[in-house]
Amino acid sequence: MLDAFRKASQSWYIKILFGLLILSFGVWGIGDVIRMRVAATPAIVVGRQNISATEVVDEFRRDVERLSAAFGGKLSIDQARQLGLLQRTIAQIVSRSLLDQAADDLKLGVDDDTMRRIIAGTPAFQNQLHVFDKDIYQQVLTRAGLTERQYLGLERADFARQQLVRLIGGGATVPAALAEPLFRYRNEQRVAETVSFPANKMPEPAKPDDATLKAFYKAHSSQFMAPELRAVSAVVIRTADVAGDIKPSEQDVQKAYQARQGEFQTPETRDVQQVLFADKAKAQAFADTVRKGKDFAAAAKAAGHTVSDLGWVDRRQMPIEGLAEATFGAPGPGIVGPVQSPLGWHVLHVASVVPGKTRALADVRSIIVQGLVNDEAANRLYALSTKLEDSIGSGAGIEEAAGTVGVKPLKVAAMDAKGDGPDGKPAPGVPLLSDFLATAFQTPQGDTSEVTQFKDNSGYFVLHVDKVTPPAVKPFDTVKDQVIAAWTDDQKEQVSRKEAEAAAERLKKGESLAAVAGPFKVETTKPFLRTGGGVANVPPLLAAEMFKQTAPGGVAVVPLRGGAMLARLQSVIPADPKADAVAYNNARKKLGEALGEDLMQEYLAKLQKDYTVRVNTSLIDDQFQK
Repeated sequence: MLDAFRKASQSWYIKILFGLLILSFGVWGIGDVIRMRVAATPAIVVGRQNISATEVVDEFRRDVERLSAAFGGKLSIDQARQLGLLQRTIAQIVSRSLLDQAADDLKLGVDDDTMRRIIAGTPAFQNQLHVFDKDIYQQVLTRAGLTERQYLGLERADFARQQLVRLIGGGATVPAALAEPLFRYRNEQRVAETVSFPANKMPEPAKPDDATLKAFYKAHSSQFMAPELRAVSAVVIRTADVAGDIKPSEQDVQKAYQARQGEFQTPETRDVQQVLFADKAKAQAFADTVRKGKDFAAAAKAAGHTVSDLGWVDRRQMPIEGLAEATFGAPGPGIVGPVQSPLGWHVLHVASVVPGKTRALADVRSIIVQGLVNDEAANRLYALSTKLEDSIGSGAGIEEAAGTVGVKPLKVAAMDAKGDGPDGKPAPGVPLLSDFLATAFQTPQGDTSEVTQFKDNSGYFVLHVDKVTPPAVKPFDTVKDQVIAAWTDDQKEQVSRKEAEAAAERLKKGESLAAVAGPFKVETTKPFLRTGGGVANVPPLLAAEMFKQTAPGGVAVVPLRGGAMLARLQSVIPADPKADAVAYNNARKKLGEALGEDLMQEYLAKLQKDYTVRVNTSLIDDQFQK
């Protein structure tokens, strides 16, 4: 048998078969092993902790979701990577891991009693009486997708990190020898006398020739640019296109009213106060006292208790069902209880009652009808959007796709990013909605967008970018009037600055400010800081020039848009840490916090040397190729 195998193995057929088997083992067996090893390779190694590429990307995606709101909900994963947010996530993971291991090595942590107090004091886990409620605690953890064990682990790690942060950077103080000079520098204020020389008050210049205008046009071409324009074909389906013939039947109106009746009901509300007792007999004695006519608050004070004001509540807002039954079971204002709950014995005071009411169908008919129309229109729009997607997906052009949903295609010869045409007026028929305009200017020339729902849920659209006209300088002849206006303004600004400079020279030679101001008004600013802020809000250029002056009387000319300003330093108001102790202490505290942050960064840098930190960015990048 073995001889037969050996002879057969020499044939070319068997050699090919063995080769294929070896190859298949390489593809299916060895390949799997290699892939498993790659998957098991950590993307980040921090000391004793390994973090996989999947964990990094998952945290990055959560960070992007949180930050997306700041970008109007339009921050994509690719955009976030371009902005460097992936590197920020990696840095956060490394810093957290370094602190966790350092805290563990230093035996930092929290005992069980402290942990219980932290949880009990967390507002998210408390009921309306501001008391820890285990049911609420479990509900919050469930919504967060955490078990109690996971949550406690996260909280303990966070507490240990906070301990370490407080040990390193907490309570850092800046010595007075450094804080006082900084406070004096930052909080010194100045007052200036100013005269504005507005360009629009300067005489008209002589009419320029074409050569002068063309030279100005060439030198300031950016002022005469035409924006990027796009020619677009689109299919737009809106509620108005499908809602015209929708007329709900009376039966549908009645059914919708019954189904939505809760929306039109105002529940009964009661103004409720309570006093909580640990002992039933004391609660009963208190209730008997106030039922005899003694003031509720005065009786509570005499009994050594405080009144808890629940305010105006409806039945659903009462934190405990037994209290709700007793409070809303009472016929009207008065004393209720004692009522027992897991917290003790409650005596409640119902001060006032506002009965509930239900709005009649006649009063809300228009709301019901509009809701039914909107619902049916939304169903029709969705059906049409599916039909439109199928049409575009099959390769149909915009005109053919428009025909499949029974609307006319929208043709826009040219529009800018604001939806305006070349004449600066809104292009006819363009939906001036940010999502439509953004899609039009993000889609490459010759491409068709996806079928997209308007963010206000008013319909759907799909568009094709027919042509892109890049930004370009408008021809001189078409903007000559604008060039003349811009040249004139520029000439007047130059004259205003020369007037201000001449006035400054006269002022330095001893003339009065009123004399050099001529027809223009002399004004005195309120005190301002180096940044231009403070009691006054002056232009930063003016503040900068006035803080260059070494003493009152210093003069400067400040070029401003639309003219120039002559300024003279009137007075200097030094900052006094003793006279303004509150501001000084706050400033010193902020300096301490900044110093604490610097110390923390230095400590993290030291930890990176003490613990091995390796980041395999290629493994992380590979996750985005899948």
